[in-house]
Amino acid sequence: MSMTERAKAKRVIAAVIKQAGGTFTGKTRLFKAFYIAHLLYAEQQRGYLTNWPIVRMPHGPGIDGGDELIAELEWCGIVELHKVPEGPWSTTRYRLTGDERGSEKLSAAETRAIKQAVEFVRKKTASELSELTHEHSRSWIEARDGQPLDIYIDMIPDDEFERREWEIDTVHRELLAAWK
Repeated sequence: MSMTERAKAKRVIAAVIKQAGGTFTGKTRLFKAFYIAHLLYAEQQRGYLTNWPIVRMPHGPGIDGGDELIAELEWCGIVELHKVPEGPWSTTRYRLTGDERGSEKLSAAETRAIKQAVEFVRKKTASELSELTHEHSRSWIEARDGQPLDIYIDMIPDDEFERREWEIDTVHRELLAAWK
């Protein structure tokens, strides 16, 4: 991935935290907000929020190299990480502490998609979000851990996806028959 794409992915991560009021709790929830923002942006704008890979992780779609991107944001003084209690365990709270000065700002449409994603994940636990992606993310269901996801197939309604699969299968069989 290019440095430009890397910088854009970090801007989106920072924007997720910003849209949550400057603090965001939970890595799984942060990764889901990133993923959902991409889907919402694509649905609303017919384009891509970023080209940064989203990969299959055990708990659903996640940011490829997400820990590294977050560490870079922390190192630059843009985000602080704090361990906070969550029952008998702990989780990470991300706090926005600065801006990426000199970098391109996100557009209003990008910011709107991120805000909507944050509103969606804010109302759910990490377990609920994982369960939803396990049920509804076609790309996650079809992949193995670590594989990049074609998340945009998750937006295709089931009946249309099945029709397209049937059409592709029909063409495939016709091509095989023609070459025999």
